[in-house]
Amino acid sequence: MSGEADLDKHRTDSSDRLAESVPVIDIAGLAGGAGVSADRAVREIADAARQWGFFQVVNHGIPDTLIDAVWKQTKSFFSLSMDSKEAILRTRENPWGYYNNELTKNQRDKKEVFDYTSEGSDSIYHASNRWPDFDSQFRTVMEEYRDACVRLSLHLLEAFSCGLGLPADFLNAQFDPLHTGFIRLNYYPVKDPLQFRSDIVHMDDAGLGVHHHTDAGALTVLLQDEVGGLQVHKDGNWHDVPSVKGALVINTGDMMQVWSNDVYRAAIHRVLAMDARDRYSIPFFYNPAAGTVVSPLPAVVTEQNPAHYRSINWSEYRGSRTDGDYADYGAEVQISQFQIQEK
Repeated sequence: MSGEADLDKHRTDSSDRLAESVPVIDIAGLAGGAGVSADRAVREIADAARQWGFFQVVNHGIPDTLIDAVWKQTKSFFSLSMDSKEAILRTRENPWGYYNNELTKNQRDKKEVFDYTSEGSDSIYHASNRWPDFDSQFRTVMEEYRDACVRLSLHLLEAFSCGLGLPADFLNAQFDPLHTGFIRLNYYPVKDPLQFRSDIVHMDDAGLGVHHHTDAGALTVLLQDEVGGLQVHKDGNWHDVPSVKGALVINTGDMMQVWSNDVYRAAIHRVLAMDARDRYSIPFFYNPAAGTVVSPLPAVVTEQNPAHYRSINWSEYRGSRTDGDYADYGAEVQISQFQIQEK
């Protein structure tokens, strides 16, 4: 993207304008798959994905009691001693577990994370989840929440397909049941987790909670607390994404942008560094099955609007992005590298 290196210098627009632009969508009708309310939700989701790549959903079906339990376990985990958390420190070979030195576009983020995926050896890295043992309920709660996010994401995937004029289940086989999605518990502390650590080689001081990026997969389901700090970039400005009670934030990822041939946009977003209050958020990244090859769908490719991208091997793309997050192994892979240049 032209001028991407200067994006973080762009000004922040008022959150009031964002609240008027990024819709809060009632998706209660999606689970039924038909009817006026489902049709309206599909239209609103498609419009938001085209215009912003971000929206929020209410009546999403994930119980408040489960969400409360997830918050409790998340905060308890990050309150553990550093030694306890680093006992399940991720490696280049196994990305599942705890990490406090993550990079985005080769810049260190001011945060701590814990990542987990489906059970068993995953189909990209061939590694298994590494669970902390401080509370027997931690794993139980997190697995229940993961499964709830998978169910919700499948409904959203079907809405994205319908919004392109395709059958609702058109993309389902690329995800269900062998998706490579995962959940990340994010902790954005006021104090830099690597402050005063002389035993870790890292880059310059972290200036943001997460530097600007797009998400690699199809779509993301985000649970965020009330602190704020998430921003989306549009029309030359940054816009705050406000916390809406009972809502989940949804954003479009790289693979959905490629499948839709740029009809849907993978919005650039970031998280500000915390300077007054700690922040927590929990994204679920809904990703295709390991063997998926992603290219613009025939329904959105015409003679007047040919394919904008070459085919992308999802496993290779995801692996390269993970390497870039873990350490400075070169430029982070982007879908722009797969764009077909006009003759």
